[in-house]
Amino acid sequence: MSSTCAAPGAEVDGRKRRTPGQIVAGGIAGAVIGLGGGAAFAADLPGMATSLGASAGGLVMGLVSAWADATRRPGRPQPLWVRVLASAFLAATVGWLLGRLLPDWPAPVVGAIVGLGAGSMGARVGKAGLGLASGILVGLAASLFDPEPGGGLVAAATVTVYRLAAALIYRRREQIRFRAEDADPGTVPYVVPLVEKQGYVGVDYLRRHADEIGGAFARNPTDIGIVDSIDRLAGPSFDPARVDPLIREFYEHTSRFDLEIVPRWRPWMRLPYLAYREMFARPLGQANAPFQIEEVGGGVVSWIDTIDVDGDGRPDFRAWVRAYAGTLEPLYVGIYTTFRADATGYVSVGFPLPTGSFTATLHPSHRGDGDLLLTSRHLDPRVGHYLSLVDPDTGHVSVAELTTFHEEIHVYLRDGRLLTDHRFFLGRTEFMSLHYTISRR
Repeated sequence: MSSTCAAPGAEVDGRKRRTPGQIVAGGIAGAVIGLGGGAAFAADLPGMATSLGASAGGLVMGLVSAWADATRRPGRPQPLWVRVLASAFLAATVGWLLGRLLPDWPAPVVGAIVGLGAGSMGARVGKAGLGLASGILVGLAASLFDPEPGGGLVAAATVTVYRLAAALIYRRREQIRFRAEDADPGTVPYVVPLVEKQGYVGVDYLRRHADEIGGAFARNPTDIGIVDSIDRLAGPSFDPARVDPLIREFYEHTSRFDLEIVPRWRPWMRLPYLAYREMFARPLGQANAPFQIEEVGGGVVSWIDTIDVDGDGRPDFRAWVRAYAGTLEPLYVGIYTTFRADATGYVSVGFPLPTGSFTATLHPSHRGDGDLLLTSRHLDPRVGHYLSLVDPDTGHVSVAELTTFHEEIHVYLRDGRLLTDHRFFLGRTEFMSLHYTISRR
């Protein structure tokens, strides 16, 4: 699918006010957070303190969340103090559970665990260290006043100190930037808003989508490519005429080629990725990158599914499916699109998820003679990685940009072989790469 857009990729507000139903839903979510946190705060007090604490916490967080949701600007998060308060209530629940599971562990250790967990969510080494330090200091301080401080209180104080310190140290370097709320998809062409409605993406996603929208489905048509023409990517920093003919052939006739993949993971990312993979990627049938080379030793198969919606004989949707040979367990199911804006072409790859999608929009350029570099490391406001939620009734999208997640795809020839280095980064730190060897069938 291709589109053309002349508007800049700036932030889009969408609807000017929240609906009563959305405000109520936000209040209910806040109340649930408050119930758990309030109970955790009061758990060590006598009598009916736990029930009273839960009731007070639920009432406070419910009212605060509803007010914040009703008054915030569209396309903007709730105020920092509201988010910190919600984090403190959530952390209190986690700390209370840790205290029950590990009753003999000292407060600095509980604080360190909670702080390291909170900091690690920031996807920066500095934030992980800040969270760890916050937890240890809060735990030590709490121990001076009470030899056995409650785990809920230590956890809540840890997260509060960490989040306030992080907001000060990392100001203007937010990790999530809201780009659109309840907006028409046409105003955010850098997002591919295709949704998985059955809970499992899998290799037959586009066939199911064709049935839903009434389009003509085809599996791996002869000589099909992930893009119609690489010329659509032309722009100030990319000249299609400079690209080696074999790279052009691969992008425009992908079905002619086979892939071999060698994954490389940083050691510190292995355990978090394994947890993500078993809990989310495999059950979802999406974004299931190989963990070690033995997994792809049996080979990887790939094909392109298409949908023709308007009956003109040209694909309107192209899904590049990559799966493990033999089992057909999916690695990736990506919907490839291109669009142009301000005389520049872009590639957007959408990965359908339940209720929304994850989209990588990449800027084309050159790194060497005859090669192609697609990267999200660019100041262009349209380039980046986006999580989107799709309203099932209106089709409108709400979009958040993940500002610290980056990737680059470098396609090049070496000694006559077509190779690709696909690298992924958190901030400036590379955490994983996939090395492809591409050959004609």
